Amino acid sequence: MATEQHLEVPESEQLETQPQESSSPKRTPSPRGSRSPKSTGYTSPAKENRLRPVSDVINRLIWDEKFDNDDYIIGYEDRFEGRLELGLGSWKRETTDEEFIPQHRIIYIKRVSDGDVVWDKRRRVDKVFLSGNSAFDYLAFLT
Repeated sequence: MATEQHLEVPESEQLETQPQESSSPKRTPSPRGSRSPKSTGYTSPAKENRLRPVSDVINRLIWDEKFDNDDYIIGYEDRFEGRLELGLGSWKRETTDEEFIPQHRIIYIKRVSDGDVVWDKRRRVDKVFLSGNSAFDYLAFLT
């Protein structure tokens, strides 16, 4: 049987075992009725005009009968060839597909019949759900 050996630690390297008094004041829990942004129903302006994700717009264009998905094209940024366009009907959504293009590369969605851009990531335009800056354009007639 091997015997355990303990090495002596010099006094300068020993850790203090006595509790130190903290110089910071002790915190007390806030009362239940305290007002914070979450409890008052306050929403910041940045969250009020958030742009709806492109996945929501694509799903709406595909599944909502009001829209003809053959009338829309998707503009995206290709890593090698630059900006390209592809019809919504031929857009590959399966990640296992060889021709799959990640949704973060989508720049805009355009209606072919009139050339109107219905969703644009850079200009924050969403005419499908009226999110982003489009909400302000839609409500501008009220002023």
